[in-house]
Amino acid sequence: MANQTATLRSFSRPVPGDELRRPPCEVACPIRTDAQRYIQLVAEGRSAEALAVVRKTNPLPQVIGRICPHPCEDACRRGQVDEPIAICNLKRVASDGAKAAELGFKPPKAAFTTGKKVVIIGSGPSGLAAAHDLALMGVQPVVFEKQPEAGGFLRSGILSYRLPKNILDEDIDYIRGMGVEIKTGVRVGEDVDFSDLAQEFDAVLIAVGLSESRSLPVPGAGLPQVLLAVPYLEAVNAGRPVPELGKEIIVIGGGNVAIDVARSARRLTGGKVTMVCLEADYEMPAHSWEIEDATAEGIGIICSQGPNAIIGEDRVEGLQVKKCESVFDGQGRFAPKFCETELSLISGDTVIIAIGQMSNLAFLPDTGPDINERGILIFDREQCTTTRRGVFAGGEVVTGPGAAVNALASGKRAAIAIAHYLGVAVDFPEEPVAIGEVPAAVAEKVKPAPRRKMPARPAGGRLQDFNEVELGLTEVEARCEASRCLLCTAGARYSQLKCIACLTCVRVCPYGAPWADKDGLGGISPERCQACGICFTQCPAKAIDLTLLSENDIEREIGVALANESGDVEFGCWYSQSRVEPEAGLVLLPCTGRLSAGLILNAFEQGAGKVYVAVCSESEDGHFIHGHRQARAAVAEAQKAIEEAGLGPESIEVRLEPELKCKKI
Repeated sequence: MANQTATLRSFSRPVPGDELRRPPCEVACPIRTDAQRYIQLVAEGRSAEALAVVRKTNPLPQVIGRICPHPCEDACRRGQVDEPIAICNLKRVASDGAKAAELGFKPPKAAFTTGKKVVIIGSGPSGLAAAHDLALMGVQPVVFEKQPEAGGFLRSGILSYRLPKNILDEDIDYIRGMGVEIKTGVRVGEDVDFSDLAQEFDAVLIAVGLSESRSLPVPGAGLPQVLLAVPYLEAVNAGRPVPELGKEIIVIGGGNVAIDVARSARRLTGGKVTMVCLEADYEMPAHSWEIEDATAEGIGIICSQGPNAIIGEDRVEGLQVKKCESVFDGQGRFAPKFCETELSLISGDTVIIAIGQMSNLAFLPDTGPDINERGILIFDREQCTTTRRGVFAGGEVVTGPGAAVNALASGKRAAIAIAHYLGVAVDFPEEPVAIGEVPAAVAEKVKPAPRRKMPARPAGGRLQDFNEVELGLTEVEARCEASRCLLCTAGARYSQLKCIACLTCVRVCPYGAPWADKDGLGGISPERCQACGICFTQCPAKAIDLTLLSENDIEREIGVALANESGDVEFGCWYSQSRVEPEAGLVLLPCTGRLSAGLILNAFEQGAGKVYVAVCSESEDGHFIHGHRQARAAVAEAQKAIEEAGLGPESIEVRLEPELKCKKI
């Protein structure tokens, strides 16, 4: 991507007291990634800086940018206007773009200053997240993994068409490069004793995940053509021989693992693959986009049917099912009810059971930590502790099945708990609060813009191999998609001490964000504010500033721009992929409508010979309402001021932005 820089751009943050009011996308993210900030850096073409923002909370940015179920998008306020921002896809853009520019992949070397060592059992997402964060806290982690390669279920359970193994390796290599030791091919309980580890290390984290499949207590489950999902997927992912599959494969289950089993079987055999699940089609636990991909690849799905028996004497001949009348009881608990008399037969010669997973805790000694009657660790969710002092747990071993990003969050919380236990000055972060919905009157004024769809390989061609299906957004598509962000909480803030209660901001704001009461300006609504900056430019008392790119930030950017040889400055738009004066130093803004006459004059005060201001045409109206008009008004005021100072008004030149490439997509 263009305009790469290795340093993270400085943005001002909310004033004290407002910092916990955050965009809903960030609040919905289990690891609280600052999506808004990295999206805006993508909009500018600064992918390396965007990746640096992602890495602040996410130790596996490339992985999560491909497989995350993106709860942030469900919360995105843009969805109240048209469609949510493609937040997950833009995370992938950040890492892909940074990699192409050969930036952002050199890890910081951890300094293990505390003298403490922690053993982590399991190298899945929770274990890796804990190791990453502990290393940054100065605690030395050592990870034990029973498989030949690190990654846990990310490696053994997720197929390469969704998560290429080289991508996983790069994220893990980054963590290794920090100084984290990962010992693979070591089975705790066999090659090394758990109690010995507990004695040798200052703390233990159990992060073994759910490594075993659950079977079914039905007749015929012991036939040789009946397979379990986890060992099947492990074999496929490792390239080991898979038990011979027939041409009519039945997959029992309706979750994401079942989808991966079905899609891989379709690739391996080219035969008929049918999924059978208890849930109705609207209840299936698999993600909707996974179901769509499976259907596009020719996989049949039979809903509301439960397995009654696997038919066959020496070989599988089919699956007898019974109608499932309901899956959950009135309290939402799993309690399926069947019609025992309504039976039917689905023909098939192979059955793969993918109904759930469980942990293998056989390595734990009698001295604890304790396990309950269901075989689950007894666990304090707040402190991540088990019943044995110094032994902690994180990830799916205690949370149950879920998304990888949830396992990351659990591992990160466990790292904080362990560090706190070891005497490191760290505490659990405060929980942010999401701002409210976009008022209807504001949503009507936001310019509609279609969401950019992720390009993918055609369904027919992708069945021939296990290569990645999704191809990634192009730079233009990504920057146009990022430009749809509403900049929630990044807008105007004001100082009560400076405010003179003139109410100019109330008069000029096109979105009605500032509001007045009997005493003057009552406040600025973050729900209404669109960060256009008009109130900021018009406030005569300079009582208003912007959270994202404040006046001080812009003045610093002007200084950086003037470091070029020409000594000229161009004020341009984040969302344009073109320049109006390539020789000038560039200052990028969400919209040049954010410019005040004072900021233009500041460029001359810092030594600019000439200033160029890029504006949108009257017909485009830019990213913000009246943005081009505000920019022209600021230029006119600045021209008048410099003319009075003895400079020619031609020292400031307005030029039209070239037509945005977004318009052509």
